[in-house]
Amino acid sequence: MNRKPISAGVITTLLLTLSYSSSNLAQSRDAIEQQRKHYDDAQTFIDRSDISRYDFLRSKIEDYPLTPYIDYRVFSLQLPYKNVDEVNQFITQHANFPFSRRIRAPYLDVLASKKDWSSILQFQQSYPVGERYQCLYHLAQLNTGDETGAFEGANRLWLSGDSIDDACDPLFDAWSNAGFKSDEVIIDRMLLVFANNNGQRLNYLAKKVKSASSSKLAKQIVLLYKQPQLITSFLDGSATQEIKDSLVHSAFKKYAKNYPEKALTLWLKLSQHPHFPQDQYQELAEYLAMRFITTEDEAYATWRDDVLSKSDSAIYLERRSRLAIQQSDWQGLMDWISLLPQDNQSATRWQYWLGRAELKTGNEQGEDRLRAILGKRNFYSVAAAFYLGEEVDYPTTKITLNGDVVQPYMVDLLRISELLERDKIAAAKSEWRYLLSRTSSEEQAMLAAYASQNKWHHFSVVASIEAKMWDAIELRFPIAHQELFSFYANKLELDDVMLMSLARQESAMDVEARSPVGARGVMQIMPATARYTAKKHKIRYKKVSELYKVDKNIEIGSHYLSELLKSYESNRIFAFAAYNAGPNRVKRWRENSQGNLDAIAFIESIPFKETRGYVQNILMFQLYYQGLQQRELDFLTESEANTQY
Repeated sequence: MNRKPISAGVITTLLLTLSYSSSNLAQSRDAIEQQRKHYDDAQTFIDRSDISRYDFLRSKIEDYPLTPYIDYRVFSLQLPYKNVDEVNQFITQHANFPFSRRIRAPYLDVLASKKDWSSILQFQQSYPVGERYQCLYHLAQLNTGDETGAFEGANRLWLSGDSIDDACDPLFDAWSNAGFKSDEVIIDRMLLVFANNNGQRLNYLAKKVKSASSSKLAKQIVLLYKQPQLITSFLDGSATQEIKDSLVHSAFKKYAKNYPEKALTLWLKLSQHPHFPQDQYQELAEYLAMRFITTEDEAYATWRDDVLSKSDSAIYLERRSRLAIQQSDWQGLMDWISLLPQDNQSATRWQYWLGRAELKTGNEQGEDRLRAILGKRNFYSVAAAFYLGEEVDYPTTKITLNGDVVQPYMVDLLRISELLERDKIAAAKSEWRYLLSRTSSEEQAMLAAYASQNKWHHFSVVASIEAKMWDAIELRFPIAHQELFSFYANKLELDDVMLMSLARQESAMDVEARSPVGARGVMQIMPATARYTAKKHKIRYKKVSELYKVDKNIEIGSHYLSELLKSYESNRIFAFAAYNAGPNRVKRWRENSQGNLDAIAFIESIPFKETRGYVQNILMFQLYYQGLQQRELDFLTESEANTQY
């Protein structure tokens, strides 16, 4: 495998010059255990509001790494009694702690509850982040004599397509009472709400206009929301061209999304209307054309392709190129790739497919094109090697720790170590990300190496990504929880590297990961999937919180993946796609491809970007882990390569 040094000026070959024993990093085990007990007792006293007993213990944990957290907790409880200077001083003194960023919002709430408007402006000297605190800021302006600034802010905040924080109500009331909430402004907000598909709020706003003409217009907008096919009639009305332009855009997209065939009939009439905004023609035509991306109707497909052939949208043109792959239309694929922006055409992905298409159409230059992308750390480079029967190769860089670089951050690292020791994972993750945000790329690289040395697997991944150390395979892909993966791999006759690769993709080895949809733990298991799998395989499992236990998570996740592999005759492509998007979607995608595609073409034809990247990543991650463990690099099995998808 090709190994090269990191580019000069960023990270050179780094040698381990300093290591830290436990005696360097902490006091004796007995002493630290005593401090931990005092710390826990202090937390208990705070829970009971027994501040005097907390004060007594505080001196006993002066040097304990986590003591600033308890100081923060006490200070937060005392916020109502603190002045601006005291809060600013606390923030400055604790600037190296992530909680220093979290105290600002609650203190603004305290000041607002006291109606201490001048202190809000004294404390918040820059424009705040977040709608709630922006409203409080403008309310403070209003109550300290700056009506101009306050009402300009109110107008900007009110013009939103979403609901607005209740903290803004007093500001909006004053702004309205001052005469700034005109019918025109209400109509402007109705346009935003229409575009945001919020019919309930649209009805509410329509009742707030006062004049007869505005009321008529508001009712027309509400009717158009309910019946967007009436857009041509609306264009005949007396609304301003600006309002017509906005509603044509929103109403036609709404109609096209739900009724594409009818929308095409409407489009042929609408686009010829004298008041149709011609600068929106191509955008709206493309939006409708994409509703026909999978149509089997020849007439619709012809119209779609005519529209897309004039597009400069890389997203739409790439989607159309994937359709050509799905249809094995190699000449068409070359034509669609030629329409992509030059940067997209030059990407490894499309060079791979252009090379494939050239070979399929008898152009032997396709082989040269494929050979030109070999040797890259990229799915399509590996796919090209596999297609040509060449050995897989990709660049890697070896990173070793230089202790001098991390020495300035040893206090932070000791604190993170103690948080992990106390199983305070969320706080440790927050500390780690905050530390990375304050360091250079070279320091981030050394922090990644430090994390790797200490088996902080998730932190090594996070730091290597933050430092953009893409070739530092050893740091990006820690060999984590190997005993557990090996145990269940042996038990279920699976590949332990496959299990580890899936976990790396799912959670970056974060044992406490939780997705927005509720998947949990290192293998990101949904609670319903956990219940189903545990019941089917007689696994002891009682509650969702167990999914944060790495052994239980890997046990359930391994059984679920094993079940998927059995249902797909050990085909990882199908199994990985089903793990991510569900078996029902995989069934539908297989029906669409009708057994006409090879493995790489099937992956490319997956319509979900997330799932497409998911499958590609795990296949690549397996190669990386195989390389790290000195195993033979195996991209696709013989069965996977020979299957017609």
